Amino acid sequence: MKKFDNIVVGLDITKTSISILKRAFLLAKINGSTITIVHAIANNWFTELFTPLKFEKIQTHTKENIQNVLSDIDTEGVNYSIIIEKETASNFVVDTAKNINASLIIIGANEKQNKELTLLGSTAHKIAQNSNIPLLIVKNPSEKSYENIISFTDLSEISYTSLTFAKEFFKQENIPSIYAYTQMSEFTLKYYEEFDNKENITSNIQNKEQQRVDQFKQTHNVSNIHSIESDTGISSSLLNHVHSNNCDLVIMGSKGLNNSTAFIYGSTTSYLMENLKSDILIYVSK
Repeated sequence: MKKFDNIVVGLDITKTSISILKRAFLLAKINGSTITIVHAIANNWFTELFTPLKFEKIQTHTKENIQNVLSDIDTEGVNYSIIIEKETASNFVVDTAKNINASLIIIGANEKQNKELTLLGSTAHKIAQNSNIPLLIVKNPSEKSYENIISFTDLSEISYTSLTFAKEFFKQENIPSIYAYTQMSEFTLKYYEEFDNKENITSNIQNKEQQRVDQFKQTHNVSNIHSIESDTGISSSLLNHVHSNNCDLVIMGSKGLNNSTAFIYGSTTSYLMENLKSDILIYVSK
């Protein structure tokens, strides 16, 4: 069984901090992990004017605020530390995680006033782009372990690796995979004057995609894969599936959000990161 010794939590001091920290400590308990909480004080021209004594006071005050949040969380049995520095947030989180060989980075989403937490800032995207460490984005309250996890697959090696990581880390063996593919739309069939051949084309696409799924199952010895056929777009179909099935965590493997060969497409990963209401685990290929 793989060991997951270290978890890094990138924390802003907001009212969502308690959800991020609760999730981190829940996961640390089931994996025997140590938690490193990092908070970056903005590194800009304004903070450059701080005297060392003033910055020390800010560090102390920020640490007290984090400890106040932790007082409402069950931290028993989990070793943790708090690091506060004047840094760029994304760099600070990634560098800390790499330095301690972290198994997972956990961050939160920004708040939308009077709406669910679905907005991701540049920090989340930069961490996903620049780190080869799995990234968990917490968007929801974290009172219990995940109960309805799904994994998106494009039938690639990285999507299989992300599924394997999720099964081991979340201690859930039966995580289903969802594979989405596009069917030819009526507009396209009419444009190419193939509408009368619709049934044959549709059937051939279905058969070809099923062959790909069957090959993936055989190669990786997995069976719990469900296909979604879409003629409106992969992103929207996957999004609708998550919402209609009340999934609380989605696993996505990626070769990097800036990479044209990323999961399905880099833009699909970014779109789902932004629009899914569930928590999200981005597993980035090393």
